[in-house]
Amino acid sequence: MKKTKPAAGHKQNLVDKAVQYLTREILADRLRPNQRISELAVGKDLGMSRSPIREALRMLERDGLVKQSGNRGVVVADITPEEADELYLVHGHLIGLATRLACRRMRGEALRSMAQMVDKLRQSAEKKDRHGFLETRAELERFICERSFSPRLAHLFEVMAYPSARYRVFHVSVPGYMDEVARCYEGVCDAFSKGDDLAAERCRLEVMDIGRNLLRRYFIEPQSGYKQQDQTSDHP
Repeated sequence: MKKTKPAAGHKQNLVDKAVQYLTREILADRLRPNQRISELAVGKDLGMSRSPIREALRMLERDGLVKQSGNRGVVVADITPEEADELYLVHGHLIGLATRLACRRMRGEALRSMAQMVDKLRQSAEKKDRHGFLETRAELERFICERSFSPRLAHLFEVMAYPSARYRVFHVSVPGYMDEVARCYEGVCDAFSKGDDLAAERCRLEVMDIGRNLLRRYFIEPQSGYKQQDQTSDHP
């Protein structure tokens, strides 16, 4: 009797499951920078064959979370603070543009949904719920990018968000960070309600500035003598 091949949809579900698992392990620092990833061990943890795991690793390599390392195979990518700073700059302006575009189009139920997410973000900040804050912020940013009606921009946002995510996990441990970001998104939401796309973009760029300032203060300046005054202005 002929064996039937697993449906394409089933295989994609396994790949997605492996991507989510590996992403979570990397961002939680259970898989550390430069640590080798064993397809066999991951397959054992997830109860699946190596094929979907191999595909998941290819996707994560594309997104900058893992990389090939010669004879060692696939390892967790190590991103320097300086590289993270560059990513914050580019990613921040991309989502700033998405915010501006979405503000021109978002109305009605979509606007109410965004306001609910912003309220949830504020609640997470007040409860000091770091995990909830990160999840809600990611959901909110994805929502805004999707409603910019630029699929390419939304894809770039997803790809660029991952590599520097480990630093975001650190940021939420800094006192006052979650409150400041929640305040900025309340400003974004207010600007959306008024249809002020420029104000919405400015508020989102402030989120970028907060993150980059923390990178400089905690990671870059102590190691290299990098001075804030050396930073060129990123705003027109």
